Amino acid sequence: MGSWTAIRCQCCVMPTIQTLAVMRLRESIKPETKKWLISVLETPANPGGAQILVHPGEDDEDDILLLSATECLLLQATERLGLAKADHNKSITTFSYKNKNHFLNSDKINIFLTLAEQQFLLKYEVENLKILQETCLPGYPKYRLYPGQHIVHFLQKWGIIVKFYPIHDKEKLNNLQKRWYKEISLAPQPIETVRAYFGEPIALYFSFLGFFTLSLIAMVLLSYIPAFLQDSSDKYIIFAVFNVLWSTVTLELWKRHSATKAYFWGTLNLKSYIKLPRAEFWGTLIKSPITGRLEPHYPHWKRKMRICFVTVPSVCIFLGLAVDGMNMYLYWETWIKKWYETNPSNMAALGLYLPSICYTLFMEMLNSAYMRVATALTEYENHRLESSFQNHLTIKVLVFRFINCFGLLFYITFCLQDLQLLRKRLSSLLIVSQVISQFKESLLPYLKQRLKLDPVWVKKGKVDTYPFIDEVVSEGDMFSYPGLFDDYMELLVQFGYVSLFSSVYPLTAALLILNNITEIRTDAFKLCQIFQKPFSYPEANIGIWQTAFETLGFLSVITNCFLVAISPEIQAVCKKYEVGPEKILLYMLAAEHILIILKLFLAFAIPDKPAWLHLKVMQMEYRSQEAFKKMPRQDIFN
Repeated sequence: MGSWTAIRCQCCVMPTIQTLAVMRLRESIKPETKKWLISVLETPANPGGAQILVHPGEDDEDDILLLSATECLLLQATERLGLAKADHNKSITTFSYKNKNHFLNSDKINIFLTLAEQQFLLKYEVENLKILQETCLPGYPKYRLYPGQHIVHFLQKWGIIVKFYPIHDKEKLNNLQKRWYKEISLAPQPIETVRAYFGEPIALYFSFLGFFTLSLIAMVLLSYIPAFLQDSSDKYIIFAVFNVLWSTVTLELWKRHSATKAYFWGTLNLKSYIKLPRAEFWGTLIKSPITGRLEPHYPHWKRKMRICFVTVPSVCIFLGLAVDGMNMYLYWETWIKKWYETNPSNMAALGLYLPSICYTLFMEMLNSAYMRVATALTEYENHRLESSFQNHLTIKVLVFRFINCFGLLFYITFCLQDLQLLRKRLSSLLIVSQVISQFKESLLPYLKQRLKLDPVWVKKGKVDTYPFIDEVVSEGDMFSYPGLFDDYMELLVQFGYVSLFSSVYPLTAALLILNNITEIRTDAFKLCQIFQKPFSYPEANIGIWQTAFETLGFLSVITNCFLVAISPEIQAVCKKYEVGPEKILLYMLAAEHILIILKLFLAFAIPDKPAWLHLKVMQMEYRSQEAFKKMPRQDIFN
């Protein structure tokens, strides 16, 4: 069996080397290709290498590489990416390698950097490895690399590198699982431990899930207020106003909460790092006017043509299917009501819920099919950066999910004005959709994983005798983590149900709390046991999802004002005092404008950052400016 790369830096000599990530190569990869890749990865940075610690697996003919990094490399990468860390004064400051002794625990790498950070920094260094001289890929002369091209990116594109993934630390994982979901307790989630192990994006998601669930308790308590009211018409007004204020306060307080988290995590003012092209991006190789190197180029006008003539029509077709589904549901609902009136019985009463259940199933199937189509369409558009790809995919899915999930509810509210049907539809969505979601997200992947063949690595007719290698390869055989898109989308839909329509169905918040308590544990379980450990990346907030939640918050003003206006109790009061439809409309518009102004006032009155945090950020920026002034001139321009 081979050995790790020799450590050249004496200050980085370690008694044991922890494997951070694994590269799975093409089966039966040629030995000269593997040796060349190892040499490039472990070559010092000055000659153009990555200075990564590499272990060749069992021998030079195996299709696996174990990767790690020295302490110096990780600290230098921390400085390059602008991560902030606590200094000896316990202030969060942008890390400086030259002044590393000024930072807490900088001499203890496993305390100074979390496992997720170490794995991300390793990934960053590996993916930024560039070729210096034009060369053919050893063992595969048909593949040619040109100066400035990212080596790993093209090896992944050509199928030489099949998988590149971080690996678990079993001891840390077991401790996390025990605290997170195995023990039944009322203790809060171990968000700091989750962040240390899985990184900021996943920690922010679970933190937001817990924050949102906790905020729903206020909605549940509010549902008991009508029992103490003599006038039942007041309950609609109270619920409507509270919904509008609740959505605003919840999102503004979350901004403060996430900003505080990001400050202590050192990602609040993170400078942007160079983002590589997606492995799937393709184009004609031309000389870049910026770098002067050969880089793939795809014209913007071609991408726009694909969006206009392929993407937009395809999305419209699915929107048409969603509208057709609504029409079929409404037709079936009307028909079965008439049938029940002529044939009243217990069985017929149960049949009243059949259209709603079937339509919910149709929605879930259409959502699933559209997600695959939207992903394929976004791939077809050929976006260069992963951020651009994710933004276009998010917009496509948000538009469709909004129509598919809320379109019928809006139609029932504004066109049919049938509050009884609206309650019935909401109850079906909250129960059937959540059951389907839990099955699809957790139980189904678990069953698929259990039914897969034994992942122990069998090769050339014999089982490997190296347990650690077997374990590492087994992790690579697990399903790739699908990301947080569907999880955030589910929360967005929940937020919409609560903020838009819960004034007519107060049980909404209670049902969502029960669902989310389970959701936290099932999401944690699938992350720890079902999927590969994902690479993390620095993150300060939930990004575009914050905007999506705030948009629903503004829509809730219109919906709640209209629901108040059409409620039977309010209609009875208006009839009693001879208030006509025109005046009701004027009162509704006036209330809507007042609530929007109130929302804007609350958003302005609640700062995005606490006062102490704002002061800390200003201090950090001042120290960074002073450090920049003291830098030698040659260091500034290097």
